[in-house]
Amino acid sequence: MLHLESITKDNWTKAIALKVRQDQETFVASNVFSLAQLNFLDNFYAKGIFQDDEMVGFTLYGIDDEDQQYWMYRLMIDEKHQSKGYGTQAVRLVIEDVRRMKDPGHKTLTLSYEPENTYARDIYKRLGFEEIDGMIIEGEQIARLSLIE
Repeated sequence: MLHLESITKDNWTKAIALKVRQDQETFVASNVFSLAQLNFLDNFYAKGIFQDDEMVGFTLYGIDDEDQQYWMYRLMIDEKHQSKGYGTQAVRLVIEDVRRMKDPGHKTLTLSYEPENTYARDIYKRLGFEEIDGMIIEGEQIARLSLIE
């Protein structure tokens, strides 16, 4: 069963060993970079994406300092575990976790992706994320999901 677990001193080396395919390396920052970045982010969570006991992916999400809303900064599935539906399931798990943690002031979950990454775009669209027209940050398309039920 796919689930999220916090990155800890006991599993961080597994997280940094995960890799996307070579042709995807421009789509997502490395997990080493993400874990380093975490030191400078308040209210963010680094989590491994596990299939049973095996870490198959990584995600980083939390409350952005600028807009005080939830953002998913990273999501990746290891190249050996792609095309198994884990990416879609992992996004759903992040959405569920954010819905559990959020307070009434948190109305959205936002993410960004490279416009060429049509696979990710299609997953996010199927899960209800809507592209924000004209919103491109550092070359990445912004998409947002309403958390208001």
